[in-house]
Amino acid sequence: MFKRLQTGNALKAILFFWVIFCLGKVFDAYNQGQLSVVLMYFIGILSITFLTGLSGQISLGQGALMAVGGYTSALGILNLGVNYWQSIIFAVLTSLIAGWILGITAARLSGPYLAGTTLVIALAIPSLANRFESVFGGDVGLSVDFGNPPQWLIKLIGEIGFEQWQLFATLPFASIALYFALNLFNSRTGRSWRAVRDHEIAASLAGINVQRMKIFTFVVASGFAGLAGAMYGLRGIVGPSVYPISLSLALLTGAILGGLRSIAGAFIGSAVVVFLPDLIDLVTGRWEIAPQIGNYLPAMVASTLLILTVVLNPAGIAGGLRHRKSRR
Repeated sequence: MFKRLQTGNALKAILFFWVIFCLGKVFDAYNQGQLSVVLMYFIGILSITFLTGLSGQISLGQGALMAVGGYTSALGILNLGVNYWQSIIFAVLTSLIAGWILGITAARLSGPYLAGTTLVIALAIPSLANRFESVFGGDVGLSVDFGNPPQWLIKLIGEIGFEQWQLFATLPFASIALYFALNLFNSRTGRSWRAVRDHEIAASLAGINVQRMKIFTFVVASGFAGLAGAMYGLRGIVGPSVYPISLSLALLTGAILGGLRSIAGAFIGSAVVVFLPDLIDLVTGRWEIAPQIGNYLPAMVASTLLILTVVLNPAGIAGGLRHRKSRR
């Protein structure tokens, strides 16, 4: 049964890869860049899906964990001379360790105390970057070369622009992340996370080590966040401006809008967050809107959608679609 599930999940990941790859060949450079950011957000939101959606632990600092991955990959490329692919491995390993350290603390906290702790960590990034400016580059950050596409890929599909290469370099990792996420959702570990989320005492009586499970959740979520952060930073600059507190809030917004307990919701939410500003420009393009309003309109619309989702449809877009399908 489990092997059948793994095979089905592998087919879903391959289909996902093929669809995005085909879109990457059709889209123009601007939309290719947007789609690559969608994939990066998708992996980052998956970390929130595990941590909050499945395990019930609230985090407002996923951007900080993404920064761990981003800085690790950048320092590996600049100081150790590793290539892009090797730097991703280092970034994930470092993020796993950071998640383990954070998880030990998080296992003793819950609710607003945990959210506040992770928020403080996210706010501390600029201070750390400035305090160790010789290492982290201060406010300016570190300039990183994303690398060039391999010759075999150029021969396969022709000339590749920077945005398209960024998309194709991100896509394999997004597909692998999707495969692991699908397996985790259907595994014993995923069921244990749900048990801890729903009732810690009942989960403990059922033989689940709640403290250990919370730590493990943070480790897994941090690995996904570090992977997303490494790719997000390798677009050119790794610095405090790349991982602001607004990044953590954008990921959480995407998770809630798409569906906090759904893998499909993670992708839908990432697409909404990335494409919403362009959609607003398309709708309001015929109107003359003052810059003082237009600059903040995407944030206002996103906030309104967030409130409406929490009040009217807490399961998010994916949950609402699944509910409508079940009613039929």
